[in-house]
Order: sequence, then C-alpha cells, then structure tokens
Amino acid sequence: AINEDEDTDSDEAEFKKWSASSNIAPVYFNTLGNGSSIHPQFNNNSKTGDINMSYGIAASYAISNKLSVRAGIHKVNLGYSTNNVIVYDNIESPSDSPLLRNITTTASAQNISFLSVEEFNFAQVPGPLTNFIKSSIDQKLGFVEIPLELKYMLSDKKMSVNVIGGFSTLFLNNNEVYAVDDGKSTLLGKAKNINNTSFSANFGLGFDFKMTDKLNLNLEPVFKYQLNTFNNTSGDFKPYFIGVYSGLSFKF
Repeated sequence: AINEDEDTDSDEAEFKKWSASSNIAPVYFNTLGNGSSIHPQFNNNSKTGDINMSYGIAASYAISNKLSVRAGIHKVNLGYSTNNVIVYDNIESPSDSPLLRNITTTASAQNISFLSVEEFNFAQVPGPLTNFIKSSIDQKLGFVEIPLELKYMLSDKKMSVNVIGGFSTLFLNNNEVYAVDDGKSTLLGKAKNINNTSFSANFGLGFDFKMTDKLNLNLEPVFKYQLNTFNNTSGDFKPYFIGVYSGLSFKF
C-alpha cells in the first residue's frame, strides 16, 4: 500500500509538469530605424504604429523546477502608417510605376501616385497642396504565429518572475495596403515584398500570479524582432512588434 501511494505521488508530480494557457495581448508594430518597406522616398517619413490584438493558446512542459519549454499558436494582426504622404490621381502614371514597386495594385488604384512631403520645401508650394499633408499609406498585416520559447524562473514567490526567450514562425494570412486621405481609406492592393513564411526573435519577462496550486494569472511583456518578414526594403527598416500578453495557465 505504501508503494502504491509513493507511485501515485510520483505520477502526480510528473503529471503536473504540464500546463496549458490562453492569452490575449495588445500588440504594437513599428521599425527601429529610419527606412521604408514601400519606397526610398519615405525613408525619413515618420511612422505611426497601430495597436492591434493577438490571441492564442499554448502548452508548456517543465524541464526542471526553474526551466520550461512551451509552444503555441497565435493569431496576430499588425499595422503601421507612413505619414506625411501626398496621394493624388495621375492618369499618366502607369500601374508599374517605380513608386509602387513593392505594391501589387488593384485595378481601381492603378493611377494613384505618391509623393513624400519630405521631398518638398513647403514655402514654395501653393497653399491648396498643403491640405494633402495629412495623407498616409497604411499597411495592414496578419499572421498565424507559432512561438517556441524557453521560460526561466528568476524567483518563486506568490508572484514568480521569469525570463522568456525564443523565436516564432510567422505565416502570412492578411496583406493589405491602403491610401488614407482626409480620413477616407482606399485599398491600393497588397505588398509584394512580404514573405509568406518568416521568423522573429523573442525576448521578454513573465510575471505569474499564483491563484491556486493549479491556476496562475500570467502577464508577459514580450519584444519580437522580425528577422525576414520583408525583403527589398530601403534605408534602415527594422520591423518589430511588442505585445503585453495576459491570460490564465492551468497545471495538470
């Protein structure tokens, strides 16, 4: 009977090495350097990152009391705006204009052209043209993300602190580029310099709040540097996104 109890305790300890979690996060996308994924003339234009959402599930296995490995699947939406862009119709502009070299345009957008405000001295530009400086080019991206990460515990109290590192595989599932003029969005088409499969390097911190022996509340700010999402970029375009992931994990 004693041996049976010992075996049961041992099996239960081994069984609880596994955990499952769900998470949701606001995510912010931008670039670390001056550059553009669209055209060199926009290298010095300001970029405004969108705040979108990511959500998913993950499973984790504890290699030791401090180290665990986890994998999951997330759906993540990203986006950013290239600001200070003049968007105008140009009936003489062919659809394969070099200004659109990284965009496959829709039929209705083939005569739309762009100019960067940075290219002009506005002291010499007629007043009506300055009304266009609020225009932008917006890029919307969506991915199915498969993260594979290690989680190392630095302290184990009521709230444990962890370091997180690893990488993600990103599968492109949404790709849209818009011209935004005076609040009105026009679909230009899709970017043709985005890889269908790409990767990111991930680093972050994890804060686990112990609610019961089996249930934790998790909060994880994570920085993800995209390695090969874009090609044929210009300048120092280094895309990344930051997510603040929160959710519940259940040990079993």
